Amino acid sequence: DANPATALDMVQRVPGFTIDGGDAVRGYAGGAGNVLIDGARPSTKNITLTAVLQAIPASQVERIELIRGERPGIDRQGAQLLVNVVRKQEQSATRSYTLSGYAYPDGIVRPSLRFETSRRTGSGGWEGSLLLSTNQDESGTGTRLRRDAQGQEIERADIAIDSPIKGGEARLAGDFPFAGGTLRGNGSLTYQDYRTRERLSFATGPFGGTGARIDDRIETVSGELGAEWTRQFGKALTSKVLLLGTRKDTAIRSASDEGGVTSDFASDSLADERILRIALDRPSDGGLGWEAGGEIAYNSLGSRAGLTLDGLPFALPNSNVIITEWRGDLFGRIKWQLTPAFQAEGTIRAEQSALRQRDRSNGESYGRDFTYVKPKLALQWDIGARDQLRLRAEREVSQLDFSDFASTASLIEGTIDAGNADLKPETAWILEAAWERRFIRDGAVTMTLRHDRIDNVLDRVAIGTLDAPGNIGRGTVNAAALGLSWPLDSLGLQGGRVNFDGEWRHSTVRDPITGNKRSITAKAPFAGEFHATLDRPELKSTFTLDVYFGQELTYSRIDEVRRTSAQPYVSLKWTYRPNTRLTLEASAENILSRRRERDRSLYDGPRNSGDLLFEESRSFRSRPGLFLSLRYQ
Repeated sequence: DANPATALDMVQRVPGFTIDGGDAVRGYAGGAGNVLIDGARPSTKNITLTAVLQAIPASQVERIELIRGERPGIDRQGAQLLVNVVRKQEQSATRSYTLSGYAYPDGIVRPSLRFETSRRTGSGGWEGSLLLSTNQDESGTGTRLRRDAQGQEIERADIAIDSPIKGGEARLAGDFPFAGGTLRGNGSLTYQDYRTRERLSFATGPFGGTGARIDDRIETVSGELGAEWTRQFGKALTSKVLLLGTRKDTAIRSASDEGGVTSDFASDSLADERILRIALDRPSDGGLGWEAGGEIAYNSLGSRAGLTLDGLPFALPNSNVIITEWRGDLFGRIKWQLTPAFQAEGTIRAEQSALRQRDRSNGESYGRDFTYVKPKLALQWDIGARDQLRLRAEREVSQLDFSDFASTASLIEGTIDAGNADLKPETAWILEAAWERRFIRDGAVTMTLRHDRIDNVLDRVAIGTLDAPGNIGRGTVNAAALGLSWPLDSLGLQGGRVNFDGEWRHSTVRDPITGNKRSITAKAPFAGEFHATLDRPELKSTFTLDVYFGQELTYSRIDEVRRTSAQPYVSLKWTYRPNTRLTLEASAENILSRRRERDRSLYDGPRNSGDLLFEESRSFRSRPGLFLSLRYQ
């Protein structure tokens, strides 16, 4: 009834399922998402799952499988829910052209062009895409107000923010029979130029009657090559070999001028990753099954940064460093089908990494080695035909972000962060219970409770007089999540559906500055989204309401407490498909002109002993826009 144009349109309608693109981590195991293509994960980390699905025409899809239990030959990677997009094994060829653009009230138009082509045979095929895009991040106008410790106004300024984005993306992927199995390959090249221009007009204060500017530019070029070979030996064993390499070059340039006081920041970094992964899988087949394998990865990051304040160089620690890592990961998994309705899965992982950092300015080197064992137990119980209970106990180990080892600054945010080489990964014991109930024809509700007991919480510490990432001890996160997919046909609204996904979190950690308990830095107490769709086949149309709830974040820095918040982002969309070849989409974006706020309390020293310098309230409303898209296939 919805007349989908791509596999993405189809997957987004699977009841009780939300696309998860995986975590942005080094290695492949932790970065895998929850969508499969013909039973295999896309051999890419550089291209999003939504982009991969968007490149598959709906006409090539045989069916969509929601996998809620054990399936022979499926690489679950620990996910308890998977979607498998199964393509037709027949010859076909498609091309599509999409012309789209955003238009804003001030007359700015941001056009984009996307070209996709694919060819399938009974044994394999290939697809390619090319995207040239321009866009606009949330831009608008607002005010910035500063008050002293006594609450008296010391400065007021009007703000105008403009954030244009342009970029390009080229991708080629394919699969074909090879050596008794299937070889899947992927290559991509992406470019993005993200700019932020902030202009201030001071009405009061020491700069009253003058203006200020902050210009920020982040330019990124990245490339990726990946291949995976899969072969099934009889009905009992599946082998997989993955090779993946990525490279990312990032250049940051920032400049500000406030009342004649100038600042300049420049940073260049080059990240490199190479992965080899081998896995063997024997399905349970109603009894005992197993999976085993290993992964080895090499990662490196070279970073160079410089900062000047009013023409004078500012000394940044760890401003010219190269970080390298060799990482090994071995795993074994036992899968046991105890009864047709009850299955258990036990996993043991052993991870070892060797990190080395060299300061290229003075030749000093620093190294650390880490070894962790990560057990996991997952249970699944099908309680009748409509209910499923899922339990999980797991030890998780996070990865250190290489960028935390190098110094950086943000003139837009007004922060300087020192690099810290003395970091440990966060480790946590996770206890989770999820109950899923299917109702009516294709409705689903899932309620999840989770408790995280974290060691080595990565938060903020002091290095000299600067703020830096660092470990601050133990912490906890308690979370409750609700997922709902509710068809409204039973209420008399034919073709209607509402979807909600939300998670409420409460985190605690002891503040290293004050000694008091507080929330973990940048851990949002709530994150969620709401979608309502109405299919009207007689009008060949679908109407959609999308609501993305804004997050409230608190950053507890050494000499500052910063809080950011945003109102919900709301859009209304009309999709019109007069035939299988043509798709017209029109949407009103950000129709509530959502407001973003940032409040700062800045001290002249550590928060426990320093005096309050000022409190700053910054608020602006982002502009609404109109989006138009025409796709011809």
